[in-house]
Amino acid sequence: MPRKSKQSQDDEQSQWKEDAASLSYEESLQALDLLLTKLQDDSIPLAELQGSHQRAEIYLSRCEELLKEVEQSVALLNPDTLERESKDCPPRV
Repeated sequence: MPRKSKQSQDDEQSQWKEDAASLSYEESLQALDLLLTKLQDDSIPLAELQGSHQRAEIYLSRCEELLKEVEQSVALLNPDTLERESKDCPPRV
């Protein structure tokens, strides 16, 4: 199997990032889980292994990004009323 050029790999990775950016947490987690299952297969070719690993990192980053957004939103809640403490910040949709 011929090696992909650096430009081709970069383009592919950019496309994966773009695709992952539109996914919900659950969708990203499911995609990550499927890739992890694939990565555990001993018969996966090395070239495919590297690409799958890179894609898994992208999905993991997306999950972490979405979790951080939720954590920041929860941190703004008043623990007694569960309403936003800061009126300056409009609620995120």
